[in-house]
Amino acid sequence: MSRILIRKLIIQGLMYRRTIEFNEGLTIISGEKTSGKSLVLSLIDYCFGKSGKIDLSVQKELASHCDQVFLEIKINDEVITLRRPIKENQTKISIYFCAFEDLDTYTPRVFGIKEAMKFLMRKLNINEYKLIKNKKHSNEKEIEGISFRDIFRYVYIHQHELGTNNFLQNIDAFKRYKNPHAFKLMFNLVEADKNELSDSLVRTENEIEETKKEISGLVSYLKDKDAEDRIGLQAKSDKFIKSIDEQNKIKTAIINNSKSNSNNENEMYIKLKKDLALITNEIYDCQSKKKHIQLSINSKKLLLEEYNIEQAEVDATLEVNYKLVISEQKIECPLCNSNVVNTTSEVEGESKNSEKMLRNVKKEITNKIALVTNLMKHEMKNIEEIDIHVKRLTKKQNLLNEVIVEFTKETDVPFLSQIDSINVMINRLIKDHEMIKEGLRIHHKIDEKKNHIIGLEATALRYKNELNNLQVNEEYKEEVFSFLDKEYKKIMYRLKYNTDGATYIDVESHIPYFEGASVYVHESGGLLECMQLSYLGAILISKVDNYALGHPGFLLLDSISKYFGTLKKNDQEEEKLDVEKIVTQEEFKSILDEKSKINDPEVYQELYEILIELSDNHQIILVENTPPEKVDKYTKYTFLSGKHGLVDLSQNELADMK
Repeated sequence: MSRILIRKLIIQGLMYRRTIEFNEGLTIISGEKTSGKSLVLSLIDYCFGKSGKIDLSVQKELASHCDQVFLEIKINDEVITLRRPIKENQTKISIYFCAFEDLDTYTPRVFGIKEAMKFLMRKLNINEYKLIKNKKHSNEKEIEGISFRDIFRYVYIHQHELGTNNFLQNIDAFKRYKNPHAFKLMFNLVEADKNELSDSLVRTENEIEETKKEISGLVSYLKDKDAEDRIGLQAKSDKFIKSIDEQNKIKTAIINNSKSNSNNENEMYIKLKKDLALITNEIYDCQSKKKHIQLSINSKKLLLEEYNIEQAEVDATLEVNYKLVISEQKIECPLCNSNVVNTTSEVEGESKNSEKMLRNVKKEITNKIALVTNLMKHEMKNIEEIDIHVKRLTKKQNLLNEVIVEFTKETDVPFLSQIDSINVMINRLIKDHEMIKEGLRIHHKIDEKKNHIIGLEATALRYKNELNNLQVNEEYKEEVFSFLDKEYKKIMYRLKYNTDGATYIDVESHIPYFEGASVYVHESGGLLECMQLSYLGAILISKVDNYALGHPGFLLLDSISKYFGTLKKNDQEEEKLDVEKIVTQEEFKSILDEKSKINDPEVYQELYEILIELSDNHQIILVENTPPEKVDKYTKYTFLSGKHGLVDLSQNELADMK
């Protein structure tokens, strides 16, 4: 059963980082209004490909301290970290095939949003599904795909959708049209097109072969660098880390013990050395970037060799198959001078068809060669630009070195010579370590591509199975809706609704009904919320029984209490809350001063009971102002308005770097 598990959300800037961790089951984030609790869900949504930007004119604290957000997730048994900037290049998502703490030794794959969503679909073993629809204000047709974002509407329920007629963003006509198809895709109720499946199978098998060629190129690179022994590289990397740490401790001790480390001369010297270090690091970064580009060029060279071989084979086949045919010439028998029937026209027809096919193949190969060649030219131009930039930086570096030499001649800074020698040693260790890490990155990239092949092979197998069984089994469809109806009614009954009437999930529209009216017709917010949560709960339960295999297997819910009221916490809770959650007595009191009247306490309590039960098999992340006491053990964070919200400088994990 494929599923996504959210492990961590990390917001980060140049000098600020905060990590929010989540339980595997139920996680509750409580807090005051405008404290940033709903922003947690918005940032998760953003990492999963939300098309809009984060409004930094509203999220001022986030804008001041952060410029990127990371989401560490687990898909089946594979840990992946998604990274998306929030200020620039928002249309790109970087994907690292590792945990957040290991990013340093991994090279990310950078996708546009659509490509990233296709990647997630493949990881969840969900086939691509395309619709033919009319263009807006036109009779022309166009192809529209059902993406991960369409399925995600069954995962993240915004507070302005829950308990309203905009459930699943129904007000948007475009999304309303796609919702039933997303439902069918989740439950494997799509009747596939044979030609489309065949094309997808061929593309997948070709991608497998291309990936194998890329792996071969990377292995060859490791061999050239004498970096094939992965275990040995890791042992060397650990040793370098330990040595660098030891040298930094020695340097810190010297600085702390020096009696003259506060004079102006030292401050000037340290500033000059800091500027020099920044330039040195920038040069090193440029050189690392150049190495990556060179590796990419080498891979493309191997690819070009393959294409040239294929092109030569096609040319040779065309030459062999060439036939000189004169279809209109009369042929006479040399013995009796009688006319012989000319059959060359048939051969000519076959030859022309064969030649046409081969020329099409040749054209495709020529286009590929042109594309790869242009990409290589662009990358070589990038290398030239990097070389020019490095040359300028080297000049600055030499000037600073001269200034530092002259400065040290005229100042009395005895302890700085020790610092210099240690810094030289640290820099050498860092550079040597970076060479080792480069080898480890290539090994990790090979692992990533091998895993990619495994995923592609699973996709190809699914396509083959679907080709063998194209028609949706009507018995299976009845089985799905029978199961969903049963679970939907169970939850509705627990929420004190009589389900003896026409309460069901419609087989055509795939939406929930109560007493013969759909979730888009009823007007009571409380009833709508119960219908919606019962519907989503039934879908999650069906995943355990291998029905909703295309659902990611988790829920993000924002404020379920708005139509039921909130529960007042016991006064003794004041003693139980830790420092991170509550900072002062006054702030704690402001939380308890909210409305405590409950419209229907039994239903409200039962909703939490249902969520707790669902979280035994699924991850649920809930944002709520004041959840009831019974779920306190699931409340991982409590945010306060102002300085102690999501962006909280007292929780800055990079504070020591300042």
